[in-house]
Amino acid sequence: MTTSDGKPEGGRSVSGVTTPPEGGWGWMIVAGCFLSTICIRAVTRCVSMFFVEFQLHFEKDYSSTAWIHSLIDCTTMLCAPLGGLLAHRLSCRATVMLGGLLSSAGLVLSSFASSLEFLYVSLGVVTGLGFALSYTPAIAMVGRYFSERKALAYGVAMSGSGIGTFVLAPVVQLLLERYSWRGALLILGGLVSNLCVCGALMRPLEARGRQRMSEKNKSNLENDCTTTESEDLELKSSMETRELLISNGALANFKLQNNKLAQGNIALLLLLPSSSRPDPNVTDLKIAECIFFSNKLTETMLAGIGRSDPELADETLAEDSKLVESMNLNNIDAKIENSGLKTSPAESLASTKTSSRSRCLSLESREEYGFLLIPDFLILSVSFLFLAYGCSAPVVYLVPYALSVGLERQRAAFLMSIFGVGGIVGNITFGWITDRKCLKRYRMLSYVVAIGMAGLCCMFLHLLHSFSLLVPFSLLYGYFDGAYVALIPVVTSDIVGSSCLTSALGVVYFLHAIPYLISPPIGGWLVDRTGDYAATFSLSGASFIFSSAVLAAAMLVRHFQKSAARSSPAAQLSLT
Repeated sequence: MTTSDGKPEGGRSVSGVTTPPEGGWGWMIVAGCFLSTICIRAVTRCVSMFFVEFQLHFEKDYSSTAWIHSLIDCTTMLCAPLGGLLAHRLSCRATVMLGGLLSSAGLVLSSFASSLEFLYVSLGVVTGLGFALSYTPAIAMVGRYFSERKALAYGVAMSGSGIGTFVLAPVVQLLLERYSWRGALLILGGLVSNLCVCGALMRPLEARGRQRMSEKNKSNLENDCTTTESEDLELKSSMETRELLISNGALANFKLQNNKLAQGNIALLLLLPSSSRPDPNVTDLKIAECIFFSNKLTETMLAGIGRSDPELADETLAEDSKLVESMNLNNIDAKIENSGLKTSPAESLASTKTSSRSRCLSLESREEYGFLLIPDFLILSVSFLFLAYGCSAPVVYLVPYALSVGLERQRAAFLMSIFGVGGIVGNITFGWITDRKCLKRYRMLSYVVAIGMAGLCCMFLHLLHSFSLLVPFSLLYGYFDGAYVALIPVVTSDIVGSSCLTSALGVVYFLHAIPYLISPPIGGWLVDRTGDYAATFSLSGASFIFSSAVLAAAMLVRHFQKSAARSSPAAQLSLT
């Protein structure tokens, strides 16, 4: 079950329980996410092809130049929760389109850069922020439209990163040769503006019974968020009737004549004496929670109570008028002061609304981010930190490493294309395989294997010094890279559920931010210090393997716990 993304009055989204359609417009959502990953992840990868151009033009070392790519990746992931929050408050469609405008503007501004620091801001921060606003909502929308075929849908959607890299790598190299890095960035800015088109495809999933909620949530909201809201309050009536105060529990002790309430103008001022209250200390604190200024009681108060005839209405109205006239208002004011209620009716109503809304927001936050306390999600988060460090440096330094071992520029760019092809195959094959009913329970295991194999590939990269050896590396590493990239939202959804997927993905990509920021500069510093890439690639491979080991250890512990739980009843029976 997923929660649709609507946009009602006030810009707030309304939750409705829906069943994923498993197709239909969902495939257009997949197409939109596919194009988004081309414009975001493929373009980010191709920025590494500008590395040598920036280094030569600004005459900087490896470490300083690497900060550009680090800032793009870091800002994209660091601001991913912001993308999820805006998608929740506005809509996925509006957030993706806003991100497209911002990222396109950042690339266009970068084409006019006069220093490396200018690129840090325009290309690293502005473009990265735009990517962040578009990436998380686009991916989360796929999970709302698919459940049974979720892995396959994500495999197709995330393959845009590989296909985009395969197509864009030679194109970017051609643009660099024809128009220099400034012209290439300008053209990429126009390409990325197509994120606005992708955002237009993100149609919210309509809820069946949009206003219907589960019984549990409904009861919680009724208990925590009940407030007496009237849009047209006539404050003049407060001068005529002083204050209309009805405390909680008062209606239970109020004796109705003939079990009926009169229609018409009900001028009722009820303040129970202390002797008639079951618990004066508790009831005094509840006075003025409900304030009625309207001429009729609300339908909620009249529900289940029969309407009276006109004669009884007139009689009751006369009695109520006499009651109001005969009441000692001074005593009422004294009771109000003793209860600590010295504010006006309007102020009391405002404070009631504020406290109720605060409780509602607190309840929503607990439901939206409750997954942060799930142990499996915490373990997965730790593995993401090491995964993010390992996967950044190989992509950034693949082309510079190929150039350092004597490959031509065109062949070095072709390695990125091969890497993209491997990613396409990994996205789709792992997505299709893990969607099989017999293999769904092994999704996490598949994810662990993909990460471990990517780490092994990185460990041996520095030993490859020819084009014929670097091609199979690019293919294999791209394959496993595409596999785990497609499975990240799948395993996350399996742990937290589809209803929390948008917020969970925001947190997941947020965890990638700091490793993305420090990995390329550390790798560049190691190259500057050692003169080769062995330490950089080995450190990335070790980080991959450690990430895989964390999850593998958690799976083993869980397996032994289940085995112990199954064997304990049998052991008890044998003892008896």
